[in-house]
Amino acid sequence: MNSYDYIVVGAGPAGLQMGYFLQQAGRKYVILEAKECAGSFFTQFPRHRTLISLNKCYNWFDEPDFNLRYDWNSLVTNDNSMRFSEYSKELYPHADSLVKYMQDFAARFELNIKYNTPVTSVAREADGKRDFVLTDGNGETYRGECLLMATGTVKPNIPSDIEGIELAEGYEVHDIDPERFINKRVVILGHGNSGFEIANHLSGHAATIQIYTGGKLIKHAWQTHFVGDLRSINNTFVEMNQLKMPHLISGAKITKLSKNPDGTIRVHYTEDVPHWAVPGTMHSVAVYDHVIRATGWKYIDPKLFAEDIVPAADAKGKFPVVSPIWESTVPDLFIIGAAMANNDRKATAGFIHGFRYNIRTLFHLLEQRYHAVPLPARVMPLNTEEGLEDLVQALLTRISTTSALFQMFGVLGESLVISDGQVQWLSEMPMKYVMMQPELTKGKDLINITLELGFENFPKGTDALSFIHPNDPGGEGRCVAFIHPVFRHYCDGVLRDEMHMQTGVFVRYDAPNADFSVEFDKRKPHNLIYNFINRVVKVSEDVLPTNTFMPDGEIGQFTPWTPEQRYEMAELPKCVHTHQTDSKPELTKYQ
Repeated sequence: MNSYDYIVVGAGPAGLQMGYFLQQAGRKYVILEAKECAGSFFTQFPRHRTLISLNKCYNWFDEPDFNLRYDWNSLVTNDNSMRFSEYSKELYPHADSLVKYMQDFAARFELNIKYNTPVTSVAREADGKRDFVLTDGNGETYRGECLLMATGTVKPNIPSDIEGIELAEGYEVHDIDPERFINKRVVILGHGNSGFEIANHLSGHAATIQIYTGGKLIKHAWQTHFVGDLRSINNTFVEMNQLKMPHLISGAKITKLSKNPDGTIRVHYTEDVPHWAVPGTMHSVAVYDHVIRATGWKYIDPKLFAEDIVPAADAKGKFPVVSPIWESTVPDLFIIGAAMANNDRKATAGFIHGFRYNIRTLFHLLEQRYHAVPLPARVMPLNTEEGLEDLVQALLTRISTTSALFQMFGVLGESLVISDGQVQWLSEMPMKYVMMQPELTKGKDLINITLELGFENFPKGTDALSFIHPNDPGGEGRCVAFIHPVFRHYCDGVLRDEMHMQTGVFVRYDAPNADFSVEFDKRKPHNLIYNFINRVVKVSEDVLPTNTFMPDGEIGQFTPWTPEQRYEMAELPKCVHTHQTDSKPELTKYQ
């Protein structure tokens, strides 16, 4: 039997990312990969071979970490090497480029990967150590104290409530040759990116394509700000539908599929019609030539695990349940990769550009748990004005260049633990986890810093495209819609103060960004942070000015309107937010 400290199952991007950190730390680990190469999923998917992960290579500033904000395919390394931009300059790259990148990554860092090694069972010994025991398809076994499942999508999510669903072709296997669909009638079941990817591909060949959403509304990523919703690269079909092409997006729910003697398919469906003069549910049948299922994936296969260690799954059986540090309901069994998104469905954990940071954070937490290695931290004096100024300058650089907080907004953050005239600065910590740790909260002043969106402060359904004006640099900042820094001060675990800063095109607040932020005094970001922290540490009697505009005569000067000039613009979003001391919401223009 092969024994390891860590067993990683899967050599996709998540497995490679964790393998890199384990390799750099000199840990005894193995990555078990079922297929013959790293990144094998991407040799087949997406089916039409164009990634929806952005690859924006040119962003004016040259800091490597900053540029990772717009590089959604690279894995992170300690020396900022192995960037995906060396493999493609395309904004939406070809999937083959990602496969080549991952294979080169595995080879360059000499990761310990066993290929052609499908894991067939996972059990746990009953001895004192309770090590995991994995068996592969060749009967070889592997023993490890910590198990990291990086298996990604394990099987398609096939609806179980549709009779005859086997007549539908699956997204994962259907023949993508468009010639097969010339002048045919096609139904696509599903309302996500894969369904619209198919529709775009076939819309010029098929006579009609009808996407059945099962009553669910289409969510556009540009409106929801969630990267997993329908992306613009896949929404050409939406435009065709709206511009009166013979294609349709329908809320119909398929209940049964049956085959006609000529090979066509009878599609039985229901559709709720609450807007009819007599509301109700209509029942109908239509005939089509092809039905294609694009209903997503499952990220856990309970049959792989022994009965006593089956990780709990969510209500739909799609995702494993995970803790704030991505541990499953089975102790020492962690979920890494896209399934990390199950404890956060707003940020980017379901994609490489999000989970690469989660994995780096998890690695440090594993080092602490299993090897007594302290979490990486900076300790700075904070009992003088000079110490406060040093901290403020460091924070300005950090929030201006970090990619981890930018991508994992509201999830990962910086934690400043203040006590005894100094600050312990922990980076990229899961905020939910931090607030559960007595050593970081009990009897301490704690400042957590995140980057966050603020669209929840506006009425539901507000058009995202109506946010076309700068936020108000003279306001409190609580109504900033786009991504911006948020500082929260806790005393003994209780929230005492909160500050929202303005946003900007590059979300930067340091000196190099001066040319791109003309609407506010360049001193304001510094002064806001200085005052916020000083209210906690009280090392200075100064209160620096924050409600300032650019001096007269310079670009960015401000000319206030007279009362006679002021008017309401109904199309501008109205912010509704509740202060902690408020008893009712306050309505303001967005800032």
